[in-house]
Amino acid sequence: MTLNDENNFVNKIIKMTDEKIGELDLQVNLVSKAPTTDVLFFSKKELLDEKLRLWLKKNIIASLKKLQVSEGLDKKFYISNYSHELTKPDYIAKLEVESDEDLKDKSNKLLTSLTHNSPDFLDKKASFQVIKLSDDQNSLHIIYYRGVKVSSIQKKHAKKMPAVRDRDQLIIQDSDVIEFGGSIELFLQNSSMYILNPRTLEYTFNYDDHIKKQRDKNLQSITHMSFFDTNSNIDEFVEISSRYILSRGLASISSETLEALEESFEDRCVELKDIKDRIPTDEDKKQEYLKKFESLWPLYEHIDIENKKIRFNPEYEITPLLHFFSDKIVESFLTKKIKTEVS
Repeated sequence: MTLNDENNFVNKIIKMTDEKIGELDLQVNLVSKAPTTDVLFFSKKELLDEKLRLWLKKNIIASLKKLQVSEGLDKKFYISNYSHELTKPDYIAKLEVESDEDLKDKSNKLLTSLTHNSPDFLDKKASFQVIKLSDDQNSLHIIYYRGVKVSSIQKKHAKKMPAVRDRDQLIIQDSDVIEFGGSIELFLQNSSMYILNPRTLEYTFNYDDHIKKQRDKNLQSITHMSFFDTNSNIDEFVEISSRYILSRGLASISSETLEALEESFEDRCVELKDIKDRIPTDEDKKQEYLKKFESLWPLYEHIDIENKKIRFNPEYEITPLLHFFSDKIVESFLTKKIKTEVS
């Protein structure tokens, strides 16, 4: 069942009356990571007074409504498959937990931790909240990467001291503060994750480890293709490509794209040579021609088109070469200009 199906639990609660919203069950857990244990997470259920419970339910539903986009007279969720690169504006990235055994294991352990209070849980170690909305048949888990603001009076060298009004005087706020509400960052429904903030996925489930593994796997595949050799400067190529901001793009390259890269590299070199050979001598036409293929010219700094080999030059920007490897250099249907397609 898709998120936009009228029988989906998310769509049902969005349309609920205040009376029905009040009947929903709400469970709030503070969670800390336990990376050195098999359980991975420590959790503690929190009791909320009725006024706060109702406010939080309404806030979550209002936040879900904001995620919908108007389409004619209707509103719907725009969903795209999760990519290791940044999410698209107005789109919710969907990731099937079953497709990744490591993520599935971590997700199951997180949900298991919510069923009981861990004796090892410490408020000051809490790093995120998991809020469960449910009825008799359905449930929804929302994750906010937000911990507990420990009272400043407990800090030895506090530089600021919050105070609250108590009748006719101000007194030190000596209680910890937990904030609820705000923009939804990630939610789980059945075996699907819906991601608004990729960082929350990475922090909660250490998913950046997965990105690094996929990046390294793709780099290994690329540098072992026939167009890399001992003169390709492989070590520097790998070192620069492994930097965080570039890792996401490399990790997102599919196996199909890698296969196409290996099969078509020599053909692309022939085309690149042809494009370079056809640069007009007339100055006006030349400028127009250079503009048309502006996304391609940086490639000549890294590719020996005569010998059809990579000659990575660290003195020049690496991003165009990675765009080439990930098949993001495309021709505009309208203008016929060559440009880079950015997710």
